[in-house]
Amino acid sequence: MTLAGKTVLVTGATGFLGSALTTRLTQDGVRVRALARSPQKTKYIASLPGVEIVSGDIINADQMHQAVRGCEIVFHVAASMGGSIDGQRQINTIGTRNVAKAAAGAGVLRVVHVSSIAVYGYNQRGDVTEATPPNPGQDPYNITKAEAEAELREIASENHMPYSIIRPAMIYGPYSGMWTGKFFRLAKLRPTLFIGRGDGTTFPIFVGDVVDLMVLLAQHPDAVGETFNCAPDPAPTWREFLSAYSKLAGHQSWLGIPPGVVSPFVTLVGALARPNTQLKELPNLLRMALGQVTFKMTKARERLGWEPKVDLQTGIERCVPWLHDKGWLM
Repeated sequence: MTLAGKTVLVTGATGFLGSALTTRLTQDGVRVRALARSPQKTKYIASLPGVEIVSGDIINADQMHQAVRGCEIVFHVAASMGGSIDGQRQINTIGTRNVAKAAAGAGVLRVVHVSSIAVYGYNQRGDVTEATPPNPGQDPYNITKAEAEAELREIASENHMPYSIIRPAMIYGPYSGMWTGKFFRLAKLRPTLFIGRGDGTTFPIFVGDVVDLMVLLAQHPDAVGETFNCAPDPAPTWREFLSAYSKLAGHQSWLGIPPGVVSPFVTLVGALARPNTQLKELPNLLRMALGQVTFKMTKARERLGWEPKVDLQTGIERCVPWLHDKGWLM
């Protein structure tokens, strides 16, 4: 199956990942119906050839039925990454249910759902594969993304609807406010401050690789009904990741705060935090940041013949023009 000439719906089309996907699809000759909750954010994608902007919100079931009508593929990218569990559940869980039901009702050829490695939780060590059971813990994002997967699978099963799930890791690249913007500004500090020696593993994946796998999942026959990690394998260390940014800023100095100094404070915060908040998971986050974890890409390699193409150094270099534009890199 090829996507060229098809009409697809992209939810979250004005966000970092959604806009990168929309750009790629238009380059491939795909007609994109871009769902946008905020019309003021559509300036860039609206200028792309073959893009139709549709105003709507995934929490509105009627709007989703209207948005999906006439589409052959749905890329569900929209998500909430912060706030209370009730707020994130409204978007991530119920919103996914609305999108899935609308897609099933429209008889689409496939839904590609963007989940996250966050569904595995922060208690993982060693190799994590798609067969590893989700263990989201008490982080609202982790919980609601796991719930969203369950909603999609249930609706797909009931309606015989083809779907694929991608679980990306830390998506960085130009226009990434979190894993490029914030982490470059951390790395440019002289010295760069971090906990310990930075020899725990981390999981940066370039945005172009995530988009590439998403497009493949929409077409490959062996991707139907399957879930795929999208992460660096082997995983780099935190020091390798941050040092790639600090090198752009002209230094390689590092100041590691001893974990033993931080751990008691983190443990106290976790103990006092309210249930179902990210703060409750802070001790597990710290242990994961200091440990060795790899989200394996074996399944994508063996079933789809796909693996990430952009190495860390190349991906960081591709961020340079944007960092200059933002005024963060002189």
